Amino acid sequence: DIPLVVVLRSPICNLTDNDLITIRLTDKNCSFYEALIKTRLISEDKLKNKIEDFIQKIEKWKSQSKYMSLDEFIWQIYLDTGYYQYVGLLPNGALRQANLKILFEKAKQYEKTSFKGLFNFIQFIDRLKKQNGDLGSAKLIGENEDVIRIMSIHKSKGLEFPVVFLCNTQKSFNLQDLNNTVLLHQDIGFGPDIVDITKKIKYSSLPKEAIKLKMKQEILSEEERILYVALTRAKEKLYITGRIKDFTKYIKEKNKIIEMYNSKNNTKLDYKIVKKAKSYLDWMIYVYLLNQNKQITLKGKKLKINNIVSLNINNKKELLKTMQKEEKVEPIDIKEQINKLLKYKTEEEKKKIQNSLEELLEWKYSYLVDTKLPTKTSVTKIKEEKIRLEELTKTTDNEIIEDNLKDKYKPKFMKENENLSNVQKGTLVHLCIQRLDEKREYSLNDIKNIINNLLEKEIITQNEAEAININLIYQYTKSKLFKDLQQAKEIHKEQQFYINIPAKDIIIEAKLAKSNKNILVQGIIDLYYIDKNDKLILIDFKTDYVPNKANAKEKILEKYKTQLEIYKIALEQALGKKVDKAALCLANCNYEQIELK
Repeated sequence: DIPLVVVLRSPICNLTDNDLITIRLTDKNCSFYEALIKTRLISEDKLKNKIEDFIQKIEKWKSQSKYMSLDEFIWQIYLDTGYYQYVGLLPNGALRQANLKILFEKAKQYEKTSFKGLFNFIQFIDRLKKQNGDLGSAKLIGENEDVIRIMSIHKSKGLEFPVVFLCNTQKSFNLQDLNNTVLLHQDIGFGPDIVDITKKIKYSSLPKEAIKLKMKQEILSEEERILYVALTRAKEKLYITGRIKDFTKYIKEKNKIIEMYNSKNNTKLDYKIVKKAKSYLDWMIYVYLLNQNKQITLKGKKLKINNIVSLNINNKKELLKTMQKEEKVEPIDIKEQINKLLKYKTEEEKKKIQNSLEELLEWKYSYLVDTKLPTKTSVTKIKEEKIRLEELTKTTDNEIIEDNLKDKYKPKFMKENENLSNVQKGTLVHLCIQRLDEKREYSLNDIKNIINNLLEKEIITQNEAEAININLIYQYTKSKLFKDLQQAKEIHKEQQFYINIPAKDIIIEAKLAKSNKNILVQGIIDLYYIDKNDKLILIDFKTDYVPNKANAKEKILEKYKTQLEIYKIALEQALGKKVDKAALCLANCNYEQIELK
């Protein structure tokens, strides 16, 4: 149904949302295609013509699919529908068209296999989706495009570029495999560690040391080959970067090693030095230092290494200072500029220009508050906003409003606490009440079984299960509300809703700015039902602690009044029926109902 509706809604068929609703309402119990066929028989001319046109195309394509090759058939659909040209006009059109070409190419490759036909190809695509596979997105960048490419040295093999950056050459060679307990070599065999159980010591065996030397030699040989690839990719310039903690100390150490192992006249590194190196940077610095004051023959020319390579040392602190320096921009003297502008103007012209400048400089966007308001909020946030409204109602100071607005609507990241809050405990009570069947009677054991079932299904944790007040839920099954629900004609629990509310009704900034913007409000109605007398009753459960004081219940109603009113408006709009009663149901007061008047 979903792929069919997507095609019908697309420019291929161009059916509107109302057309699709009409088709679905023709028969709600059959597939969408069957509903489409039935709608063709009873619909008006405009919709009927659209359906007829689509079915004719389907029949034509069915016929063509029997004798055309798969790739030709797909291209024929592109031509018949104009879809290839259509996607080219959309954003990223070139990429979209390239993806359609990939589908065409894949179909062409598929036809060369033993499996053939449209059905088998669709089955192949479906299997690919189920296995989280993908045909891949098309690449619009060719090999010779003027772009920066980031790749590994291995991937650059066989390629050349005008300028190449070889980065992080200080990174040590990966010799971790040499530390394994047992080393394996295809020619030498295997070399394990020796464990002396009596002395409780472990040490390397001679075969292992031999294999380690051989493997290290092979790893370094491979690293040399990789470095050769990296150094031969650039056509014009090669930049090599590396980071050293103390460069002066690093150079001194390298010079000592060269003096120790290399003869003065030798321009090639001794193999012992090559083996001592730990990174590409070590090798290259050794070669640089060894040949610093010597002439090298390159393509028949005698050159010094400084003619070929320049060594640049950049200190981290100096680089950071350079980055922190900001360009000083000389302030513009506005009065001076205005006087120059008005120098040769008449008094009347001066006044006009001054008025225009003042108007431009003092202009303020009329709907500035709207740019800072959310497009969507929840009923809970509206309750918080009401408290803020009460605090700020007595002032119209714009600075206070701005300060409040700055700190609003920042994301709050939940923190895991071992001890559950009262709000979390209330949510758990809601969850258990939602699971109750109003057509039966419950005992304490039944309530315990519901909680254990939630725990087994991992809907709640052990900590949450222990925090649930079983007696509180049991009291609900004996309450007047539960008995009313047992006789109700319809019961609806945990119903989500969305409703548009004028921003000025719930946010003080919008009210003061007289904003006309609407905010989408999201919420969940705990319970509404139609009783035996056909009255629509709205109930919102609350697990708040109610102190034994005068007017305590009235204060709770005042606290949640806005929330309850929004639920009432949303329910009346959704059902097109007046709510006869909206009330808070206080769990901690034997589920006593406080009615909204």
